[in-house]
Amino acid sequence: MKSLEKFLQEVLKMIPFHAIYLMAVALINAFLPTAQTLAIAEFVNRVEGAYGCGLEVHMVLGPLIILLGIVIFKQMIPSATNLINISAQNHLKTALRNRFMQKQALLQYRYIEDNESCALIYRVCGDVENRFWSGYRTVCNGIELVVKCVALMSIVMQASMLSGAAILLVSVPLFYLAHKTGRQNYVLQKDAVEIKRRYQYLAAILSDRDHAKERTMFGYSEQIAKEYDRLSDYANQKEAVIEKKRYANMKSGSLTMVMLAVIIMLLLLPALGSGKLSNGLYVGLVTSILNLIQGMSWNLAGIMQGAADLNAYLHDVSVFQGMEEKEDADAEPLKIPGFQVETIEFRNVSFRYPGREAYVLKDCSFVLQGNKCYAVVGKNGAGKSTLTKLLTGLYEDYQGQILINGKDLREYRYGELKWMFSVVFQDFARYAMSFRENILVGNGTMNEEAQHPNTQLFAQIIKKLELEPCVRELPHGADSNLGKLDRDGVDLSGGQWQKLAIARLLYSEAPINFLDEPTAALDPKGEAKVYELFRQAIMEGGPSMEERSSIKDGPSIDKLTILITHRLGAARMADEILVLDQKRIVEQGTHKTLMQLKNGLYREMFESQRCWYEA
Repeated sequence: MKSLEKFLQEVLKMIPFHAIYLMAVALINAFLPTAQTLAIAEFVNRVEGAYGCGLEVHMVLGPLIILLGIVIFKQMIPSATNLINISAQNHLKTALRNRFMQKQALLQYRYIEDNESCALIYRVCGDVENRFWSGYRTVCNGIELVVKCVALMSIVMQASMLSGAAILLVSVPLFYLAHKTGRQNYVLQKDAVEIKRRYQYLAAILSDRDHAKERTMFGYSEQIAKEYDRLSDYANQKEAVIEKKRYANMKSGSLTMVMLAVIIMLLLLPALGSGKLSNGLYVGLVTSILNLIQGMSWNLAGIMQGAADLNAYLHDVSVFQGMEEKEDADAEPLKIPGFQVETIEFRNVSFRYPGREAYVLKDCSFVLQGNKCYAVVGKNGAGKSTLTKLLTGLYEDYQGQILINGKDLREYRYGELKWMFSVVFQDFARYAMSFRENILVGNGTMNEEAQHPNTQLFAQIIKKLELEPCVRELPHGADSNLGKLDRDGVDLSGGQWQKLAIARLLYSEAPINFLDEPTAALDPKGEAKVYELFRQAIMEGGPSMEERSSIKDGPSIDKLTILITHRLGAARMADEILVLDQKRIVEQGTHKTLMQLKNGLYREMFESQRCWYEA
């Protein structure tokens, strides 16, 4: 109940005019049957009283005006309500999308990698403005139905207490059964939504441009289409079950209410015969009760299912809002004046992902020195990318210590860590922005950089990464739009996108750089070439600090670079190589040193890959 109260308060706060309008219309609609009953009763009574004396228009003008007003109201309100619905959803979209997106941005990273949490976030945030508005409409419809019944019952019970008791006796179980069915339907509907999420993904594979080449090359469209049809049919079956239950509940309630109406008519006959109930009031009550039953037969099941749906959705929203947030998750990168990386140390670090029993790292220890290039190598699944996630502060629930310049990682503010690290991930982003903006966004202050870019640094990075020919071929040079969002957008090759991602890292002033297998899609020789270009750009005559500080303030920053890879040709360029195996670092040294270890894991791995790099 508290969640419903909070929900109503939120809606009234975000869209007060729309919410008050809808509630007012619901209350007016609730009293219309009673007003119509009394107007019909008055009209019939006046006509009956004028029998044999001559009926004049003014005698029935009042009831007719009321009835005409009711008809006009019912005709005009739906159109106005449709406009209000559209406006309300637009206002809610603006108010809710930003809030829910902000919450998502603040969540602890562990939720992103948890399937159950991702499914809940999808349910909550997928169509939030429609869920809120339809939920509020359900509340208004429910209030309307209850008030309508109570208002009519007040008239019925004045004539016959027995009839009112009969209505209560039948209505309460009907409400309960409808609510129970609504809860069951929500569970089925939740399953259907999850299935829909899956087959919509398959639909994207079958239709979007990103998969066009592989669809043509591998010819998998038929197999994907079959799986899409299977999931679509399964979801439709689930929804059909929901509709059948809703229809059965609706019709069973309708038949019960029709029988009740007949009983009420019979129970009111004694009151009519004794004169306690006038002919007009009897006709009006019978008409209104029949209209009420017709409405309840169609609306009751829908309202109760909507109530169950709203209750379950609000529970999901409550869970979502209760998800733990990362402190300073939305903080801007915070520069540490005079900071130079001296050492990074993992001291007996153990870590396992939430919900899993197996450790990814166990008593892992090593030390990195500043202003050096390191390569972390190991087999797939050894935990190489986990080092990146821990060191950049994405996960904090590890055992042991991670120290930067002797200071515990947890003691740094998250904004400071954002400034300290620049990472190119394996699944790096390809932004539908201009070529230039794709690089500037890596500095965490793209708006400022766009107004005052360091053109000299930009040009140096483009030259070192051999991206100049790419820029010359673009229709508007570095200001050309990339991707497929704009009509004039240009798509780059895989290698060019990878170089662009590395350029983004180089433009950043972060003192610690990670390359987490961003070239995994290239062949081994191509990967080694890109890494060599990277080394030349950052280690061998890259942009000088004078060039870098021509726009930026601050002293020189020595960079520590960490390459994550499972292919060892690129690792040779590093000053030192760390070999990760059995949840810890088992070997550390230069390429030459590690190759001298007769039974060393690095030597074994390199020998097995040697043919990849030899001409």
